[in-house]
Amino acid sequence: MDRIRFEAGEAMNPETSESADRHSPAWLEACAVFVAMVLAAIGLSAVFSDFAWLPSVLISILLIVLVGAIFRSVPVLRATGAAVIAQCVVGLIAVLVLCAPSTLILGVVPTGSSFTTVIDLLSSGVSDLYATTPPAPSTPGFTTMLTIAFTLITILIDGLVSDLRAPKVSGVLLLVLWMIPVFFAPTQVRWWHVVAILAAFLILILSPYFPAAKWRGGLTATVAGAVAVAIGIGAPVLLPEVPTLPDRAASDKGDLTVTNPFLDLRADLGDRDDSTLFNYTTSESEGQPIRLTSINSFDGQSWAPTPFPLDPFAIANEGLPWPQGLPREKNYNEERIDVTVSDEYDQQYLPTPYAPQQPTGLDRRWIYDETSLTIVGNGEKSGGQDYSMEYLSINPDVNDLQSAAPVNSSDFETELEVPDSLPGSVKETAEKITADADNQWEAAVLLQAYFRSGDFEYSLDAPEKASGDAISDFLVDKKGYCVQFSSAMTIMARTMGIPARIGVGYGEGTKSGQGFEVSMQDSHAWPELYFEGAGWVRFEPTPGGPAGEPPKWTVASGSTGGDSEEDSEETSSPSEEPTKGSEESEAAESESSSPETTAAGEPAGANLGTYLWAGLIVLAIVLLAAIPALWRLILRRRRTRDPDKLEKVWTEIRALSTDYGQSLDPSRTLRYNELVLASRAGGGTAESEDPTAEPGSSSSDARGDSSDGFTALRSPAPPSGSRSAGDDTALSAFVDALETQRYGASEKSISSTEVSALIDEVRTDLAENASPGKKITARIWPASIFNPPR
Repeated sequence: MDRIRFEAGEAMNPETSESADRHSPAWLEACAVFVAMVLAAIGLSAVFSDFAWLPSVLISILLIVLVGAIFRSVPVLRATGAAVIAQCVVGLIAVLVLCAPSTLILGVVPTGSSFTTVIDLLSSGVSDLYATTPPAPSTPGFTTMLTIAFTLITILIDGLVSDLRAPKVSGVLLLVLWMIPVFFAPTQVRWWHVVAILAAFLILILSPYFPAAKWRGGLTATVAGAVAVAIGIGAPVLLPEVPTLPDRAASDKGDLTVTNPFLDLRADLGDRDDSTLFNYTTSESEGQPIRLTSINSFDGQSWAPTPFPLDPFAIANEGLPWPQGLPREKNYNEERIDVTVSDEYDQQYLPTPYAPQQPTGLDRRWIYDETSLTIVGNGEKSGGQDYSMEYLSINPDVNDLQSAAPVNSSDFETELEVPDSLPGSVKETAEKITADADNQWEAAVLLQAYFRSGDFEYSLDAPEKASGDAISDFLVDKKGYCVQFSSAMTIMARTMGIPARIGVGYGEGTKSGQGFEVSMQDSHAWPELYFEGAGWVRFEPTPGGPAGEPPKWTVASGSTGGDSEEDSEETSSPSEEPTKGSEESEAAESESSSPETTAAGEPAGANLGTYLWAGLIVLAIVLLAAIPALWRLILRRRRTRDPDKLEKVWTEIRALSTDYGQSLDPSRTLRYNELVLASRAGGGTAESEDPTAEPGSSSSDARGDSSDGFTALRSPAPPSGSRSAGDDTALSAFVDALETQRYGASEKSISSTEVSALIDEVRTDLAENASPGKKITARIWPASIFNPPR
């Protein structure tokens, strides 16, 4: 009876009973996490204009919580403590299947290109982040970013709720996630977004209490839902309005707000305010057109820039790529321009001649588009800027233009696109004008000469539209300004198979001292045509306004009388003077094999962005894998920081035993478990006792001398003097103190130093009898985190 009372007292002691065994069921926890993450995704939807990204996110969330629930509800799998590892593996496969399915073998087996594709999509997502403003479309880059982000966050939150029992921390993580729509799209947030995220927060916080809740007719659920809705509706009313951040173009725009300057040309030209926008000096003897950007997308109704695939690491200060198609050994001069912009100039495009190469005096928030060489401010405006720019002044060789072969149309789909709605009269007129052309350059020269022949009139009275019908009307009325002239020549060149786009900016301006002054009335647009071996070449079909004279390489032949004979004779052949570029041809060739030269067309920092994302993914995985070890360390410090609380110290000892795969039997006495921990119990299992042995008899022949210890421990209090000399250990002293505290008349305490010695001793004894693999997992993946210590 004494033994029964002793063992029952130990087993029923509230200090030693494991409340952790009464955790919420795994499936209930998984459902709570799933619902919370779905609600968080709904809250995040304020940033996007559609829900095309949502299916991939929901599938990844479902797979993660499903795998976690299976591993935590099946005893065999739960004992392995590998739920998080399984979730990481499944999450990785899910991301590859959802984001890069075409790169997988049989639809599920990843290849090397699978990972490369995902990293490229992440880089694309970062570019989309800078190039679009909320509400943004669901691009492949955004979808990939969100799928990966929700996969990692779901793994983390599921581990916090199910393994570490820290739902409050997981709720805080959701609120951090909520900062995305609050910061980037405050004007797009609606009341249901707020309700969704608050409901998700409440579900995670209350998840430990769900098993004990009494769901009487749905009353609890109704009250919880009503509270969530009340908080969701009331919080936005009570909280102060989120202020608009500085350096933003509009209240609902992101850092990068790139407007279409082509749409404002008429208003700019008609503005009677001739105040100076900026002034500049150049190393060239004459002024040059100052370019803002290029417009290449035409849908039959309006022109617009193709959305910039801007790389956040394409920093202009680090230098811009070599112009597309321009040979490195000739046809350009290296020049410099110094620009001072007035404070009133409200524009995110940076004024610069084509083709900019190396700016000086700009901060790192000025980034560029590698295709058009447009420089834009990421939250910056050009007003008040004072900078210099080294640029390439293009001087194409007419012979190269005449011999240029037609381009591969697949490389210039946007720049060759002609809408089906374009009136047939436009193409018929182009074919009639260029009937005598022997090559594409002559066709372009004839088109320009047609508009400058004297039959067309420059006038701001023309309609603002540049649609296909407006172009057709312009060819009949023969009256317009640079919008009509540039649009008509660009479209007609495309019908001839010549890639064409529209440059937008300013004319050279007005001479002032040693430099030039540019006002709004110098606003201008001109065609840019692409020729193999020469790159993008400027033409000038507008006969008046700020256009100035046409470039000399565009009037060498094909003049129809609108151009002076002097101009034709002057530029009838390419310049015989060697350019600065030709003088440096040998140097350029020697550099062509260098990484910087071969990658000239790539945006600066593209590789850096790839490595950065790869590093962040690896870091996230390492941090997730380290969470159990860190949490185990926190629990150890909590249990051992107060040496007077011996029951907590005993819980830590049992947790160590669980970590090393040596489970203690809670139904046994402290002395029995002491021998197990000290590795003196023949393997430390109950099988060491011989059930056939007579009470008090010895079985040393079968089990060794330690069986005498078990015989002595059959009574609640071992006989005095029954311990061997080896019992004089920190563990033995601790057991004496714990027995005294539990069953003695007086309490016996130990010091912090003795607790540290005790932990070290027990861990050393357990490690000596553990396999190498078990030693490693006990440190980095402790089993007591996932299975309560016994």
